[in-house]
Amino acid sequence: MTLLADLNEPDNAIRLMRQSIDVAVAPLNLMHRSDYFFGNYEGKMFQFSRKQAGELVGNMDEAEAQLADYYPNADVNYQIVEGWISPLPIRGISIVDHTPAQHSIRELGQKVYCYQIQPNGNIERGHSFSAVNISMLYAWIHRLDRVGITTYWTINWVETARLLVVLYKNEQKPPEEHHTLTRIIKPRLTIKKAEPLVKALLYLSDAYEIGIGEVKAKAIADRFCNLIDIATADVAELKQIEGIGDVLAKRLLKSLGRSI
Repeated sequence: MTLLADLNEPDNAIRLMRQSIDVAVAPLNLMHRSDYFFGNYEGKMFQFSRKQAGELVGNMDEAEAQLADYYPNADVNYQIVEGWISPLPIRGISIVDHTPAQHSIRELGQKVYCYQIQPNGNIERGHSFSAVNISMLYAWIHRLDRVGITTYWTINWVETARLLVVLYKNEQKPPEEHHTLTRIIKPRLTIKKAEPLVKALLYLSDAYEIGIGEVKAKAIADRFCNLIDIATADVAELKQIEGIGDVLAKRLLKSLGRSI
């Protein structure tokens, strides 16, 4: 598989990624897709919109409109924000103020400071904005996450390239090779996806010591609709299910009130 990059993305970032993965350039934005796009092992499509900190804070409405335009064209959506955003200025760094001349800081609210960190670690200058305060930005990022757009933060194009390479490689692995939180997630997934009849049979088996495990419970659930359906069956019908013998069939029916 190949990672696609929009033709307007930085050449240096694309060259850096190509040292590790296959990258092709395509007019993604013209196709109403985000700046980076690739498929994973399971065939799901992932896309990433990249914004510099000052670009995002300077026009959050435009950033949201772009995300809305791209959103339907992938299975999973992300936003990458490059730079450092802070409610406080860094001492000794010159600031370009983008507060509109016709407004005062009192009218617009708290300033937000944005800095781009160069690959060598230098910060040449910062930018300040007053149209969006830091609380609005936090709330916006949270709501994006709630609708399925996760935001990643990087300090510059080098780290953006590194992040994309890591995520691309990670998503090419089959599900069984991912082990993060498996001890916690697997039991929850099992409970969440279990059919009600399977759970009912397991509880019934435990209460009446019938001897039905998960495999047999699923086999019974594939054949019958609910407990009433089972209770009206006969022993011979139950014995047609693989793993269900005469003794177990009679125990199950007795637990449901049948006289056998």
